Amino acid sequence: MKYILFGIVVLTVALCEAHLCLLNPHQRGTMNGINTAGANDCILLDGPCGGRKAMNPVVIVQAGEPFYVVFQKNLDHFNSTSPGKFVVSIGANSAEPSFQQVGMIADSNTTSLHLYTLNVTFPKMSTDHAVVQVTYVTNNPKAPPVFYQCADVLLA
Repeated sequence: MKYILFGIVVLTVALCEAHLCLLNPHQRGTMNGINTAGANDCILLDGPCGGRKAMNPVVIVQAGEPFYVVFQKNLDHFNSTSPGKFVVSIGANSAEPSFQQVGMIADSNTTSLHLYTLNVTFPKMSTDHAVVQVTYVTNNPKAPPVFYQCADVLLA
C-alpha cells in the first residue's frame, strides 16, 4: 500500500511539473489562469493539439513574412542533464495534420511563467486555414515526454 501511494504522489507531481501556454497566436480554448504557475489550460498531453478541436482562425499570418510566436513556460521543469526544447511547427487544418518545424528554442533554467518569443517564417501552403503547433519536449523521465498547444491561423 505504501508503494502504491508513493507511485500516485510521484505521478501527480510529474503531471504538474511542466505546462505550456501559447499566447501569440492565441491558443485553442481559454487562457484562464495563465499568470498562475500550473494553470489547467496549459497542461495538454495529447498530440497533436492537446485534444482541443479546431477553431475559426482569428489571426492572419503572411506566409513568407516574419511572425513572432510567443509562448510561456507556465511551470518550470528544466532537466540540466538533458535539456528539453520548445518546437514551433505549422500544418494544414485536417483530421491528421502533418507538421513542418519552423523554429526551436532549447529549454533553459528559466523560472515558471517565463515568456519565450521566437521569430519564425511560415511557408506558403495549399490551404488558408493552418494550425500553429508548439510542443515542449521535456527530455525528462520524471515528466510526460511532450506537452502540446495549437492555434488556428489564416495564411494570407
